[in-house]
Amino acid sequence: MPLTANLRLSTGRYIVNHPHYEDTGMRDRTKLVYQMFSRKSGEIVYNSLKSLGVQYAVLDKHWCASNRPRTGCSIPEVWDFVDPENSGKGTFCEDVPKSRHLFSVAYVNAQYRVLKLK
Repeated sequence: MPLTANLRLSTGRYIVNHPHYEDTGMRDRTKLVYQMFSRKSGEIVYNSLKSLGVQYAVLDKHWCASNRPRTGCSIPEVWDFVDPENSGKGTFCEDVPKSRHLFSVAYVNAQYRVLKLK
């Protein structure tokens, strides 16, 4: 949560993140946001984020990684259970360059990549 709080404080923008409460609407929005770490196409991710009014998305490289010490624990691997038809494809994180017509890189460092939705 420190990242979300810092982004809200420093940018004054509304921040979309995962829910801390049991609420169906929040869970549904969270699933749309977490598509950034799935194996879905850039177009699907873009449309989902746009439908939520997202202007910028923050990709954390650790959440994108599917090469964890324990198998089955990474976010992309969890998506394989939820979305088996895309299992085995590259992740959206890896395929961001293929989606340059939808996203531009607003900021990048060793940990994060901030994407601006076009």
